[in-house]
Amino acid sequence: MESLDPTAVHGLATPLIDRLGPSVPVTTDAARGRRRLTRWREKGGLDDDRHWRSRLAAEGLTEEVMVSLLGETAASLTDRLPPADWIEDGAFGERSTPDDHADLSAPEPEPDAPYFAAPVAGRLIFPTVERLREDLTALVGDTERFDPTELVDGFTDDLLWQVHRMLGRTMALELHLARHRGELTAEHPDGRFAQFMTGMRDATRQRRLFAEYPVLTRQITVAVRQWHTVNLRLVRRIVADASLLGRHFADGADPGAVESISTNAGDHHLKGQSVAIVRWASGLKLVYKPRSMRLDAAFADLVGWLNRSGLAHPLRVAKSLDRGEYGWSEFLVAQPCVGQAAVRRFYHRQGALLALLGLLRANDMHAENLIAVGEHPVVIDLETLLQPRLPVGTDLSPAEHLVHEVAESSVLQVGLLPTPVWVTRDGRSVDLSGLGHRPGQQTSIPVPMLAEFGTDAMRVKLGRVDMDMPDHRPVDKEASINLLDYADDLAAGYTDMHRLCRRRRTELLSDSGPLSRFEGAPVRVLLQSTVIYGTLLRTAFHPDVLRDALERDRHFDHLWRRITLIPDLAPAVAAERRDLWCNDIPYFGATADGDVLFDSDGAEVEGVPLTAGLDLARDGLLAWDDNHLRAQLSLIRSSLAAATMNTAARFEYPDYELARSKTDEPSEAFIEAAIRIGDRLVTDAHMSGSSAQWLGLSSQMGRNWKPGPLTPDLFNGLTGVAVFLAELGDATGDGSYVRLARRAVVTIRRQVDRDGGYVMHGMAGLPGIAHGFCRLADLLDDESLRDVADDLAARTLDVVDSDAEFDVVGGAAGTIAALRILHQRRPDGPAAAVIRAAADHLVTAAAAQSPGVGWMPALIAEHSLASGPLSGFGHGTAGIAWALGEAHRLLGDDRYADVCRAAVDYERSLFDTAVGAWRDLREDDGAAVISAWCHGAVGIGLARLGLRGTVLAGDQRVDDEITAALNNARTIGYGGSHSLCHGDLGTVDFFLEAANHATGSHLRQETNRWGAAILDSIRTQGWQCGLPFGEAAPSLMVGLAGIGYGLLRLANPHRVPSILTLAPTPSTRQ
Repeated sequence: MESLDPTAVHGLATPLIDRLGPSVPVTTDAARGRRRLTRWREKGGLDDDRHWRSRLAAEGLTEEVMVSLLGETAASLTDRLPPADWIEDGAFGERSTPDDHADLSAPEPEPDAPYFAAPVAGRLIFPTVERLREDLTALVGDTERFDPTELVDGFTDDLLWQVHRMLGRTMALELHLARHRGELTAEHPDGRFAQFMTGMRDATRQRRLFAEYPVLTRQITVAVRQWHTVNLRLVRRIVADASLLGRHFADGADPGAVESISTNAGDHHLKGQSVAIVRWASGLKLVYKPRSMRLDAAFADLVGWLNRSGLAHPLRVAKSLDRGEYGWSEFLVAQPCVGQAAVRRFYHRQGALLALLGLLRANDMHAENLIAVGEHPVVIDLETLLQPRLPVGTDLSPAEHLVHEVAESSVLQVGLLPTPVWVTRDGRSVDLSGLGHRPGQQTSIPVPMLAEFGTDAMRVKLGRVDMDMPDHRPVDKEASINLLDYADDLAAGYTDMHRLCRRRRTELLSDSGPLSRFEGAPVRVLLQSTVIYGTLLRTAFHPDVLRDALERDRHFDHLWRRITLIPDLAPAVAAERRDLWCNDIPYFGATADGDVLFDSDGAEVEGVPLTAGLDLARDGLLAWDDNHLRAQLSLIRSSLAAATMNTAARFEYPDYELARSKTDEPSEAFIEAAIRIGDRLVTDAHMSGSSAQWLGLSSQMGRNWKPGPLTPDLFNGLTGVAVFLAELGDATGDGSYVRLARRAVVTIRRQVDRDGGYVMHGMAGLPGIAHGFCRLADLLDDESLRDVADDLAARTLDVVDSDAEFDVVGGAAGTIAALRILHQRRPDGPAAAVIRAAADHLVTAAAAQSPGVGWMPALIAEHSLASGPLSGFGHGTAGIAWALGEAHRLLGDDRYADVCRAAVDYERSLFDTAVGAWRDLREDDGAAVISAWCHGAVGIGLARLGLRGTVLAGDQRVDDEITAALNNARTIGYGGSHSLCHGDLGTVDFFLEAANHATGSHLRQETNRWGAAILDSIRTQGWQCGLPFGEAAPSLMVGLAGIGYGLLRLANPHRVPSILTLAPTPSTRQ
C-alpha cells in the first residue's frame, strides 16, 4: 500500500489561527508568500491599507508574519506542527469500511440520494457510526426505550447527505480530470461514470484524494465527530426527560418507545447541533431545540396575560418546556381555515401578532417560523425576540443613522410584512416573509447543483431552483390569496394590540409585570443574514480552497467586507471564522436585558457595543401614541401595496372621475399646490446634521418595491425628491426647499460612494442619478455635482453590455436618455463614450421581428410574461427607438437611425385600428389596458414627438400616430392617479409637449383645462399617488415629489423640463 505522510497532510489542513502557535515558520519562500498575500488582498476586497491592518491586528498578525505563513514550505509545516488525532480516523489508518456496510459503499447513482458519501468517505464515516451504535446499545440496556440500530440508521442518512454535499464539487472535478487523462474507457457515459466510481472505492485512490484535498478530509472528520457527540447527547436527553415529557405534553401518559428522530430540521449551530423532530410510539411528536427556551416561556406568559386583558381575538402559542441548555416544543400541524370569516380572523390575529413582535423587537419572522393552525398564526421560533441595537455603518450620513433607528424599531424590522430579499442587480428577488411568501417562487440567486449526474459529463452548474412552500398561510399551499383583501383585518388587529398595550402600559412596564419575565433570557443575535453565512460555507467546499487551509481562510475573509462598512463589528469576525471551520452557521447571543455579545462558546466578544433589546422595547412602549400608530399603519399599507406591485402582472391603480374643467387655473394656483407637497416633504423628512432622508417606497427599475429608507435613484428614490425640492425652491424663491434639497444631496453622495448593489443602467440606475445631479448642479449652483455625475457615468461604462433590460427605466435606452444633459454640458467627458456603448449594445441586442426589430428583457423572456417585445415608452419599444434616435442625433452613427426606424416599424405593427391604440403584449389575464408613460399610448406619443424632427422627419405617419395617442389619452389616460408614471400628470406632460410642437392654441387650452381638472381633484380628493390605496410616498415617478413636479410643469412648462423624457432643457433638444 502506498505510503503517504499524514503529518504533512495535517499541516496543510490547519487553519491560519492554529498555525500561529509558539513556533514560527522555519523555512519560507518569501516571494511566493508575497504573491499569495497580493492575491489574498485582491480577492478578499481588502485593498484598503487601513482595513487590511485591522484584519491583521484582529488575529495578532503583522504583514511580515503573514508573508512567512503564506510562503511556508510543507516540510516546515510538518516539522513544527504536532500531529492531529483526526488523521487516524480512517483517512490514513489501516481501518477499512466494516463488512456490514459494504452495501452502502456502492449504491446505484441516483440524483436524489447522498451518492458520494459512502463509497468515497466510508473510511471516515463508518467507524464512528459503529461507535455510536455501540454507545446507544449500552445506553438503552434492557429498557426497550428505543432501537439503537433504527436510530443510528436514521442519523446516518442525515450524515451521509452532509458529507455528500461536501464532496460534490470535488467529485465533479476529479471526474473531469480522470476523463481528461484517458482513465475512463467504457463505451457509454454512464459506464464511464461507474468506472470512475469503482476507482474511487479503492483504498489507495481514496488516500490520494484525502492527501490532495486535506482540508476536505479535515472538515468531513469534524462533521463526523460532531455528529457522534450531538446525537449521543440528544438520545441521552430524550431518555432522561421521558417521564417529564409525558407529564408536560401527554397529560401524564407514557410516550412509549422512540420510533424516529429527524435531525435535518434546521441549520447547524454550536458544534453541529440542530433542531430535531422526535416521534414516540404513542403518537407524541415534539420538537427538540438545542437552546434555552426561557424566551418562549416568557412570551407565552405575556400572550396569556394579553389574552386575559381583552384582546379581541386571543393569540395561540406553541407549548414549550425549558430545560436550561435545551428545550422541547409541541409539534404543530398546519390546518387551513374553514370559510372566509376564519381567514379574516387569522389576518386580524396576524396584525395583533405584528404589533406584539414589533414591540418585542423581533426579527427573522420569515414564513418558515410560522405555522397556520386554522385561524391561528403561531410563531414556532422565538429566539430572535428582543434584538439589541447593533453598530451601524460609519459611512452613513447622520440622517441615514436616524432613519435606520426609526426603521429598525418599526414593523418593517419584524420580518412578517412582505418584502423582497436576495435582490440581484438584474431584478430578481424572492419574498420569504411571514405574510408574503407565495407559491411558485424560485431562488433569485443561482445555487450550485450537479448536472448530468451519473454520466462522465457530470458537472456543477448554477441555476435557480424551486422553493418549498411553508405552512404559514391559512389556505392550501398552492392556493392564491390577495393580501389587499385582508388589509383592513391586519390593520384592525394591529390597532387592537397597540391600544391594549397602551391601556395596560403601566402594568406591562412595572418591575413585576409581564415584560420583567424576559430579564436574563438568552436571545440569539443576528449579525448577518443566514443566507450570506450559508453561501460562504457552501462555497468553502470548492476544490480550490480544499488543498491548503490558508486558501479557505482567504475565502472566509469575505467576512471583512462588511467590516469595511461597520468597523465596530470587527471583534466578531474571529468567532464567525471559528464557527465556519466547525461547519456551522455562526451563532451569537446576548441576554434580553444585557449589553454584552457572546460567541457560540459563550465567551464574551469584547468591543462590540450593544444596547439591550429589553431596554429598547420598554423605551419604545413609552413612545407609543396615536402618531406612532398612524405611522405604523402607513408602513403596513405601504408593505401590502409593494407586495401587490411585486406579484401582480398588473394591479389596480386608484381611480376617480376626472371631468375636464371649463376654466383655466393661474400659474400661481399650481405653484401653491406644489408648495403644499413641499411642506409635506419637509414635515416627513428625517434631518440630522447637514443631511436628510425619508422613509418611503423604493423600487428597482419599477420592480422589487420595498418600504424603507429611500435609495439614491432618480426614478423612485432620493435624487427624484431632491430635484423636485430644488425646482420648487427655484420657482418660489423659498430657500428652505433649496436647503432641504442640499441636505438630501449629502445623503445621496454618501449612498453612491458605497457599493450598494445599485442598478447600473437606465433612468432608475446610476445614469438617472447622474442626470439628476446635472440638474441639481444648476439649481443649487454647485458645479461639484457635475463632477459626481461624470464619475457616475464613468462607473457605468464597463458594464453597459451587462444590461438585459434595454428599456428606458432600467436599460441602455435610459442610459442614453439620462446622460444627454451631461454630454451637453461636458461634451469631452465620459458621457459620450457611455452613450455610444449603450447605443451599440442596443443595436447588437436587437432581435428580428416581422416586421422590424424588438427587444425582450431577460426576466420577461425567462418567465414568459409577454408574447413579444413590448410597446410603450418606459418599458417598451417606443422608448428604445426614441433613445437610439437621440444617440444618432448626438453621435451621427447611421446604424442607430436604421435600428430606430426598424423598431418603429415593429411597434406600428402592434397598432389596433379598432381601439385606436397599440396592443399591450403582456400576459395579463385580461387586465385593463392603460394609457400612460410606462405602458400605452401616452408614452408612445411622447416618443414619436421626440423623433418627429429627427430620424422620422418627413414621415407622414408620425403626426397620425401622435393624434391617435392624444385621442387614446383623452379616452383612458386620465382618472387613474395623479402620478407621473401612470397617472394624470404623466398624461398632461404629454399634452404639454404636444402643445409645444403644435401650431395654434387649441391644444394649449385643452392642456390647461386638464391641468385645472387635476388641481380640482387634488383639492377635493387629496393626493392620489400611483400605488395601491393611493398610498402616499415621497418619490418622483409614483409619489408626491412627482405630483409636485408635474404641478410645476403646469405652472411654467418652458422653465421646468420634462422629467419623463429626461429633457436636457425645457421643451428643446440641445
